[in-house]
Amino acid sequence: MESFSSSRHSCAAGRNIVLDVFRGLAVVVMIIVDAVPDYAAVYPVLVHTPWEGISVADTAFPSFVFAMGAAAAFSRNGPETAHRSGFWWGLLRRCGGLFLLGLLLNALSVAVPMVCQPDFDSDALLPALLARGRVFGVLQRLALTYALGMMIARVAKTEARIFVAAAALLLVSSAGYHLYNPEAPFAAGENISQAVDLIVPGAAHAYENNGLPFDPDGLYGTLGATASMLLGLMAGQVLRARFGPWQEGMLLAFGGGALMGVGWLWRGWDLVSKPLWTSPFALLNAGADMLLLAVLGWLLCLLPFFGALLRPFRAFGQNPLFFFFVTNLGLTILWAIPDPTGEESLYNWIWQRTVMDLGDPAFTATLFAVLWAALWWPAAEFLYRRGIVIKI
Repeated sequence: MESFSSSRHSCAAGRNIVLDVFRGLAVVVMIIVDAVPDYAAVYPVLVHTPWEGISVADTAFPSFVFAMGAAAAFSRNGPETAHRSGFWWGLLRRCGGLFLLGLLLNALSVAVPMVCQPDFDSDALLPALLARGRVFGVLQRLALTYALGMMIARVAKTEARIFVAAAALLLVSSAGYHLYNPEAPFAAGENISQAVDLIVPGAAHAYENNGLPFDPDGLYGTLGATASMLLGLMAGQVLRARFGPWQEGMLLAFGGGALMGVGWLWRGWDLVSKPLWTSPFALLNAGADMLLLAVLGWLLCLLPFFGALLRPFRAFGQNPLFFFFVTNLGLTILWAIPDPTGEESLYNWIWQRTVMDLGDPAFTATLFAVLWAALWWPAAEFLYRRGIVIKI
């Protein structure tokens, strides 16, 4: 029986099917969550928790960060990273590109609504971007996390040292909250993560959470996110080692269970919070991701037809960053363009005049978001069948 790593059915040579499916699941959930037309109407699982707790929506991005680390295990020892100059140039090129694409999405979220106004003044565009353009975001968090994680992995070299580095990041992150505000470490408006946001990038360029300048993708949360990435890298090393299906699955399941156990205990001291990317949140998500990788591997090895059911996720998982970017670009434009009456956004108008009357608002809002994700499947399948990988 083939191992998780050698069981490859992807058209692109050298790809790991389990990782592609896992990554595809993560990015599809991200796309669906972003595409919800009315968060007040949709099912609660597709809404981010405002401060404490975990919903399905909260797990998608951390799972993608984890998958990014797992994929790095297959590339960190490649020819491009063998030499120091190649490593640093490749890291700068990829992370710089990701950060710039994130800035582009942020800029469009300000520029497109302005351009669609009948009294648009082109001279006011640049001042508006400089005055209130958001600096951080999902792609920027990925860029910073990948850069820091890969630098740590290059220095640490061994899995044991990488694990120690991940644990150190979680301890430092937790200690920062408690040292900054010992009485209420995770209080909204009075925590170290928000304090850092007020310095970099500043209140005017940070996301607003409940009326407060706080960026859930800001600098301080990069500590916990990098730990998630490094734990994903360790899981990727298991997939890459080709121990065999049951050995790989058992290692991942044991590691995932251990991480979830530590995260569950840690929640007695720290808040479980996605906006803050706290240490127990990172551990609980990474542990669940390892367990899901183990289950997916077993199912794909034991039940061949299961791979056909997961084909859409394999297709999205081959080019996840590309589809995250283009779907967000499409949403940015559709939300900014007014409907024919000029009273609401075109995106909301389309929802109301297509599926909104098919059931209750929670069902139709969810259905519309799923249909938005499915709309991109033919493009994902086209790239998958031809083995085209768009590197971002």
